[in-house]
Formats: sequence, C-alpha cells, structure tokens
Amino acid sequence: MKLGRSYTPEQRRALSQKVRATMADPEVRKRISDRTKEGMLAASDLAPELAALRDAWRGARPAVRKRFLAELMAEMVEAADVGRA
Repeated sequence: MKLGRSYTPEQRRALSQKVRATMADPEVRKRISDRTKEGMLAASDLAPELAALRDAWRGARPAVRKRFLAELMAEMVEAADVGRA
C-alpha cells in the first residue's frame, strides 16, 4: 500500500525548482544550519541520561520490564481519562 501523495513528473519538477530557489537564499540556509546546531546541542545534553536509561532497561529482567511498561501504560491511560473529563 502506498502512503502519501503521488505527484506527476511536472509537479515534481516544479517542486524541485522551488526548493532549489528557496535553498539558494543564504538566510534560509543559515536558519536551517542554526536550528540543526540547536537540535544537536539539545540532544547531546540528553545523551548521558538516555544512556543510563538504556543501561537500566537492558539490565532489568523481562518480568520487571513488563511490569514497568504496564505501570507506564496505566499512567498514560489515566492521564488521558483525566483529560477527557
């Protein structure tokens, strides 16, 4: 099954030309570069905590993992129910 929109060759060509013209603008490229750097910096700040969580997950027994997921899902369902009320 195909998802998304199907473009004609002419539409793809026009879209490609539009993107090329937009990307030729130095201000656009600078904004993209700046946002990419911000995102990488934010991700690097999370890296130690994510590594610790991964290590804890991998070190846990399967039964403990199942229980953790059950508790987490219960909290998510409860929070969704509170949001509807």
